[in-house]
Amino acid sequence: MGLAILLCDLCLWMIRHLASFLPGGMGSPLTEIILVSPFAATAFLNLTVPNSPLAQPWSVVVANTLGTAAGVLCFALLPFPILAAALSVALAVLAMAWLRALHPPGAAMALNTVLLSQGGADTGPAFVIATVTAGSVVLAIFGALFNSLTGRRYPFRQPQEALAREAACLADILERLRLSATIGVADLSRLIVVAETEATAHHLGHQAAASMKTKKPFALPPEADLEVVRAAFRDHPFRAIPVTKADGSFCGLILQNAMLDAEGDATAAKVMDKVPTLAPEAELPAIMPLLTQGNCRVVPVVDQDRLVGVITWSDLIRLLSRSLREGQN
Repeated sequence: MGLAILLCDLCLWMIRHLASFLPGGMGSPLTEIILVSPFAATAFLNLTVPNSPLAQPWSVVVANTLGTAAGVLCFALLPFPILAAALSVALAVLAMAWLRALHPPGAAMALNTVLLSQGGADTGPAFVIATVTAGSVVLAIFGALFNSLTGRRYPFRQPQEALAREAACLADILERLRLSATIGVADLSRLIVVAETEATAHHLGHQAAASMKTKKPFALPPEADLEVVRAAFRDHPFRAIPVTKADGSFCGLILQNAMLDAEGDATAAKVMDKVPTLAPEAELPAIMPLLTQGNCRVVPVVDQDRLVGVITWSDLIRLLSRSLREGQN
């Protein structure tokens, strides 16, 4: 949270200096002070809830621009500042809803623009574009960079065609529950996966990686040449082969698909991949996502950097099958 606050400050500093070079920019310390709160709220949403519909770039840029424009328009047309402030917020919210660009700081922009106009600030069209629109674009770009560095997805992209039907179903659920403005499809999908995993783990009981793993798995040294690796895949029904040093230290995993692009002088160390590992005490909620997501279906079990076993998709199926038989008896 402290990092998010520091990054918000950095974003605001960038907006301030960008606007100073544009006609109609910040203009005065009063303008900077009044615009800090909505811009800070925008930055906070971008950095902390990047999958929320409220934080997407379209919502950020359009809502902040609409809110500012509504404030400028209402102040120009109405002689009473209080009425202009109230009407500008209402107009901004309606416009945001109509354009599907809901973003709470946009309403604050409308109110603050009226306050700035009442204080004598120049809040013409140049101010809207140079300060608010440009500043919102900066925040959206900064949010995309920060979230990509921290392993999160921003902006949220629609899933691949194979997942489109599931995404549409989840979106329909959110619409019916009137939660589409606050919860994204990605967040709901992730929540369902975690809930299903926890429910399955509870049904199967407390199973640790140490009790599920295949002991003493076949492994290759890092210096093994390509012919040795290919022979290992031919002679064994493996989809992945661990690579270990002489002392048993785990180096990586050779996936069968990696052999398609392997060159003649390659070694096991060159074609292996770095993959997630599990500690022997890891339980099902941590094991299942690694086995059910992606194409690997093999998870190394590592104790103090040493390979002590592997858990495969077959091990999970065997556990489920045993649980079903016990449930029928």
